[in-house]
Amino acid sequence: MRVFLTGAGGYLGGVLARHIAQLPEVESITGISLSKPSAPPAKMKFLRMDIRSPQLAGLMAGHDVVVHTACVVLWPAKMPVKERDDINLNGTRNVAQAALANKVRRFVHASSMAVYDPVLARGKTDVTEEFQKGDGNSAFYYWNAKATAEPILTEILGASSVLTFFRPIYIIGPNNRAVVRSYQKNAVMFPGCDPRRQFIHEDDVAAAFIQAVRTDLPGAFNVVPDDFMLLSDVWKTVGAKFVPKIPLKLACFITAMRWRYFGSPIHASWVEDMLVDFTGSNARLKATGWKPRYGSVEALRSAL
Repeated sequence: MRVFLTGAGGYLGGVLARHIAQLPEVESITGISLSKPSAPPAKMKFLRMDIRSPQLAGLMAGHDVVVHTACVVLWPAKMPVKERDDINLNGTRNVAQAALANKVRRFVHASSMAVYDPVLARGKTDVTEEFQKGDGNSAFYYWNAKATAEPILTEILGASSVLTFFRPIYIIGPNNRAVVRSYQKNAVMFPGCDPRRQFIHEDDVAAAFIQAVRTDLPGAFNVVPDDFMLLSDVWKTVGAKFVPKIPLKLACFITAMRWRYFGSPIHASWVEDMLVDFTGSNARLKATGWKPRYGSVEALRSAL
């Protein structure tokens, strides 16, 4: 089996590359990204390439499975909106068209729980895969990207490949310690709000992807733990020493200034994202035999 991996230099791409490389049936992995992986496995050949490249289809020839993780998650202020959306949407379209041209057997897409409508999801418990998806016009650029990418893939690939959409909640683990350090420095609470948060361990996410690489797993699947934790408990778990309580508008303003003028990768929409208080159901994925090994607290502690 030959696997084609986009976003190989990113956090999730790196985790998946190492796990996929351990499969005895995987002969090789071709990984592409604009950033070089820190520790690529021996089975992976890395090429620095944009997912919008016209050379993509030729490079994908001969591969059996595509794992698509490339996405602008943290949007730098220096990147124009048009470029951001071109990467996330036209880049995804290019990857799908390359897979179609090469008659790839399986296509596994790293979607997100952000695919759902953020307004309708607020306050909901055990959101399932049938819940209303976003229309791509919310205040959250990341939610818009994920909500729009799935229909693009469905339209292009249709019944030509086994198409799997994995919708993980916030992924955390030993390879994502920088997020915990950021949490420790930027902890904040909002008056009258203590929203629920779910964290899924990187190994549990990798286990789901491994299953889809090895076997046909058509459809969409939430990748979430069995539990949740409150935002106040998140700050306690990571050992945040100072947790001010400030108005949401002030937090958004400060974050926006840091993003615009001081090089912070955190856009103000991520502040409001914390208040989309909802939890997802993992019943459909569990029915395939997958089971999370870690709860939210355990997953978060593994990155300390």
